[in-house]
Amino acid sequence: MPGIKAAFLLRLMFLSLVFMVATFLWPQAPALADVRVNHDTVRVGIAQQMPEVRLTFQGCYRLVDAYNNSIIAETNPSETWTVANVGGFTVLNRNGNNQGLYKGSLRAEEIKAEQSILSGGGILQQKDSLSGLAVLSAGSGLRYINDSGDLRALDGNGRVTALSQGGLNLFGIEKYGRIARYRGNVEIMPAGAGLTVINELSMEHYLYGVVPAEMPASFPLEALKAQAVAGRTYVIAQLGSYGSQGFDVLDNQQNQVYQGYDGENPQTTRAVDETAGKVLVYKGQLISAFFHSSSGGHTENCEDVWRDSLGYIRAREDPADFNNKYYNWTVAYSLEQLTRVVNDKLKSFSNPGPYPQFSLVTDIKEVQRTSSGQRVKRLLIEGCDAAGNPMQVDINNSDRVRVVLGLNSALFSMQKEIDINGMLSGVVINGSGLGHGLGMSQWGASGLAMEGYNYQDILQYYYTGVDMLNNYGG
Repeated sequence: MPGIKAAFLLRLMFLSLVFMVATFLWPQAPALADVRVNHDTVRVGIAQQMPEVRLTFQGCYRLVDAYNNSIIAETNPSETWTVANVGGFTVLNRNGNNQGLYKGSLRAEEIKAEQSILSGGGILQQKDSLSGLAVLSAGSGLRYINDSGDLRALDGNGRVTALSQGGLNLFGIEKYGRIARYRGNVEIMPAGAGLTVINELSMEHYLYGVVPAEMPASFPLEALKAQAVAGRTYVIAQLGSYGSQGFDVLDNQQNQVYQGYDGENPQTTRAVDETAGKVLVYKGQLISAFFHSSSGGHTENCEDVWRDSLGYIRAREDPADFNNKYYNWTVAYSLEQLTRVVNDKLKSFSNPGPYPQFSLVTDIKEVQRTSSGQRVKRLLIEGCDAAGNPMQVDINNSDRVRVVLGLNSALFSMQKEIDINGMLSGVVINGSGLGHGLGMSQWGASGLAMEGYNYQDILQYYYTGVDMLNNYGG
């Protein structure tokens, strides 16, 4: 065994050297486009900087060398494939056996099941799913149906032939110690010392994995439909955001949470299907359809929470949002706890930032509230730096206020605790809501749906002055 491993490593090193030399002779692939114009598909970055990617397949896929579009192999459900990055090249293995070294990305593409049969009149019939299919031979009167999972029919020469069941194509990758399954195609791209994994699939299938991840599937159908339209609008507006990295959006809260096939739910899938292609526009342009979990009873103007003013993201009362889960929460900090939380959150801020660290926070002061009067918009944090010198940090939007204090929402009131020397010793914060408070409240959408409003009503309520379009063309 040691001799076999050594021989394999020598061969791999030789192949790597050959490919590195060949790099200077091969033409360079075109640069990735920074702007997407196709709204029918989306490319999702589902993993980054992975040292190795382990793949499994259900259904029919072919592996393709993305550099020259040559077919490497067709997959088999019993096989496990792995991809590794060796010096910027991709090394492919099937069931532990080396399948070669490739320049650039590898793709696994769906092979769409499409069956062709002759009808009784000799007319070619197409059917892309064999569910419930029966074939009748006009000549002999024989009827061939699905028999123990094996559908058979007569071919053009009158011979009995088996037809593939077709069905669902899924690929799986190992993430966090388990196999996560996805619809559509997958591309594995060398990036630095690791690999980026990209799931390319139809817009509607992408939303199948987004809506239940962003809103509880137990919410009323009309609320789920509103979420589907908001999610579709949001992602189309985001297409191309990560074009230089080869994908459109991430699968996490930096864009929308996307959990692939394993996260799908029949009720949310229905919501996507029944709103297929629908998006929101304001004065003819796609909106940034921001949404959040719970408004705490009031949404905000965009410029109070972030920076830019948007005519369709305006403050309004939100009584339908009321819920027992995110209302009337309390957070209490000692001075030491407050200092740790503030320092930890300040590290993540940029533009302006990063900020210096406090050795101790000595006071926090509410300076300004949003135009609705509901959220703290500006907060002054005072204390000492590492050398013991006085310092202060001015936090000047409500989203940063909630983040820097580690809170669910900036909709809160604060009571200071003072020691016998008249110095701050701690704070108690009481608030309501979860999230930034812009656009659609998900709990509010649920409340409105339970009151009998449909998804169009819900969207018009939370996004001021918008119109709904079918099959937006850009």
